Amino acid sequence: MFTVKQTTVAIAVTLLCGLTSLARAQTDVQFYGKLYPQLTTYTLGEGSSVGSTVSTLVKPISAKATSNSGQGMESSNSYIGFRGAEDLGGGMSAIFQLEGAIGIDDGTSPKNILFNRDTFVGLKGNFGTLKLGGRMDTVYKVLADQIGFFGVSSGNNVHSSNILAQGGFGSSGAERFHERPNNTVMYASPELAGFQALLGYSLGEVANSRTLGNIYSLGGKYERGPVYLALAYERHIGLFGGSNNVGTNLSNLTTLGTESKDDSVRATARYAFATGTQVEIDVAHTRLEESGGLRGHFQNYRHNSMLLSAEQKLGQWTFAGSLGHSQAGSCALVGEVACSTGGLDATMSNLGVSYTLSKRTRLFALYSNMHNGYSANFSNVASAPAPGIGQSLRQISSGLSHAF
Repeated sequence: MFTVKQTTVAIAVTLLCGLTSLARAQTDVQFYGKLYPQLTTYTLGEGSSVGSTVSTLVKPISAKATSNSGQGMESSNSYIGFRGAEDLGGGMSAIFQLEGAIGIDDGTSPKNILFNRDTFVGLKGNFGTLKLGGRMDTVYKVLADQIGFFGVSSGNNVHSSNILAQGGFGSSGAERFHERPNNTVMYASPELAGFQALLGYSLGEVANSRTLGNIYSLGGKYERGPVYLALAYERHIGLFGGSNNVGTNLSNLTTLGTESKDDSVRATARYAFATGTQVEIDVAHTRLEESGGLRGHFQNYRHNSMLLSAEQKLGQWTFAGSLGHSQAGSCALVGEVACSTGGLDATMSNLGVSYTLSKRTRLFALYSNMHNGYSANFSNVASAPAPGIGQSLRQISSGLSHAF
């Protein structure tokens, strides 16, 4: 029996397929996608014990996370979409894209949102490209992660954002960067001698405020021959990445007059050798900053993270690996009250191999190990339970990827 979510997706896709043929008379429309389901086996180790000394930012441990294991089928960020362009003359064209993740493991769309990935309408010309839409990648996300584990890293356990773009305490996700916000305006300049600039602005649409919930992102890249260099910056206004992840005794969420300005800067460098080898390094510095809080409440958390990645092609085989580390960082509470970040560090190591069957189809296998410090709960799960405090996680996945 079909669920409401499955029926909604099926009807929408059917209608869009029919409309595609009608639209071709005026606009060049393409139906595309990538599907990469995988089977994953996971093993969670034991977490930190009740009564253990942990970071000030972590809620006291009331129950020790116990070891367990299991398996599941995952869809990661498999997606389908429609995109097209209309020639407006004078070197200008109108462009659009409707794209959404699809749960190929169960036929549903995440959160029952059909188009939950880069969805926009825009103009492209000699001036660059301007897009307006929702669920669009920020500049911070666009410019990083150039070695993507055979194109299956998005939403997967090997993705760089699992160690580079989140904090190691709490579970709200408010502190995350590398996201797809709604209500976004994005501009990309024309490329000039390998250089390109990008700007992004996402509206929070919070009542009685022009700034709360807004996200600003900007960056630039240089890409020529084997060299790729990029620098990106992103700022969140009023998302309270710190307070949303600490205990109520430290949080500023209920204190009137408090403000939050979280930001992160990330540098990426990649080099591609003629031998089929690629190497990449990503370095990020993230700050969660709040002001106006009560004495002893959260004021800031700052930490650095780094990821080394490599890929080697040998005929139909491709091998990939990455090693990332997030430092414990530093923190401060209002009124110079003592604050410790001990154990908030984590290390993530990944390995992968793929075998190409055609230009669009490949088999792949992945191994990922997330080793959390005694206060951290960095997570890179899909079907596995999220790690508890101090709990590490190993995952082994195998799957099939097909693009169309």
